[in-house]
Amino acid sequence: MNAKNVLKFCMIGLCGMATLAFTLALDTTPAFAHGERSQEPFLRMRTVNWYDTEWVGKTTAVNDIATLKGKFHLSTDWPRAVVKPNRTFLNVGSPSSVFVRLSSKVNGQPMFTSGPMEIGRDYEYEVTLKARLPGHHHIHPMYAVKDAGPIAGPGSWMDITGKYSDFTNPIKTLTGETFDSETKGTATGIMWHLFWAALAIFWVGFFAVRPMYLIRARVLAAQGDELLLDPIDRKVGAILLVVILVVVAIGYFSAEAQHPITVPLQAGETKVKPLPVKPNPLVVDVIHAEYDVPGRAMRINIRATNNGTQPVSIGEFTTAGIRFTNKVGAAKLDPNYPAELVASAGLTLDNESPIMPGATVEIKIESKDVLWEVQRLVDILHDPDQRFAGLLMSWTDSGERLINPIHAPVLPVFTRLGGA
Repeated sequence: MNAKNVLKFCMIGLCGMATLAFTLALDTTPAFAHGERSQEPFLRMRTVNWYDTEWVGKTTAVNDIATLKGKFHLSTDWPRAVVKPNRTFLNVGSPSSVFVRLSSKVNGQPMFTSGPMEIGRDYEYEVTLKARLPGHHHIHPMYAVKDAGPIAGPGSWMDITGKYSDFTNPIKTLTGETFDSETKGTATGIMWHLFWAALAIFWVGFFAVRPMYLIRARVLAAQGDELLLDPIDRKVGAILLVVILVVVAIGYFSAEAQHPITVPLQAGETKVKPLPVKPNPLVVDVIHAEYDVPGRAMRINIRATNNGTQPVSIGEFTTAGIRFTNKVGAAKLDPNYPAELVASAGLTLDNESPIMPGATVEIKIESKDVLWEVQRLVDILHDPDQRFAGLLMSWTDSGERLINPIHAPVLPVFTRLGGA
């Protein structure tokens, strides 16, 4: 390698380091983005309808336990563009592994493998988390569907205090050994990373200097590969192949001797029965639905029949984790639910009177709030299939909650907000 090439390599390296340093210095502030808003509204509204979501332990110290729990309804208006939930998995959405998930349960059954779930049915979940990384984190329940990807639920901020250096995650194996999974095998992992990185650098560097890639590419395109290969290339390639096979074999037999008892990764599926269908005396049909674009309001005309023995009052409409409530629903609202996801007084009815037993009434419901824009749910108007879905919640005089899934096509309308 002559002095000219050495100078060229030095300049390239200096430019690269300068670019990296400038990038790091440009903006080191953390991002507080809500990634769930980037998901299409038909995914958030018409697949998984989350409700009763709770974040137990919104402020925890490192090593403390928090719980994420609630219920969800798989919409009967499941989009054609989304793969049916024949293989699903319950997860947690977070900015990296700020918590360690100790257990996941759906309807009381462990959910450590994926499995099918039924459209139109309800499920109850509970995820036990152990605080790991200090900070202010946005945490979501996450429902993953094979070939469709994860579907984010409502998110809330959770704070973890303390120092990461204090975190431990002890695990007891079937053979009685106890170790800290946070640090177990760290040195071995670093060793293997360095070994393979060094091998890769040698391999790339060997061909980079004999001569550079661009020259070799031109010769390859013009005259084929035989001209580029000389005996030393073949010898180095053969030696490296033997070395890799020997190293892999030694590593395998060494690990097998050190850990003779192992459990393979589980490839089965979890069969979870949905929650029992509760009798619901209220029958709700959607007659018409429209979205007032400038007014930021969803207007839904329903026909409701009360087949029960008690008056029923409508109090909440929830979709994509956003809750629109009137006075009836606000009184039942969990005060710990994220305020940025609640449109208090955002639900109005043209007839606020309870639906009496045996009566059939038509009611115009309006859910109006800037949250339609903030949460980017109005993008549903740009979809080829303009439909909405959600849950309409009502309460009887005795306090029993009735949940009715509703869905229908949405017609965009424009009304004048004021002025001449």
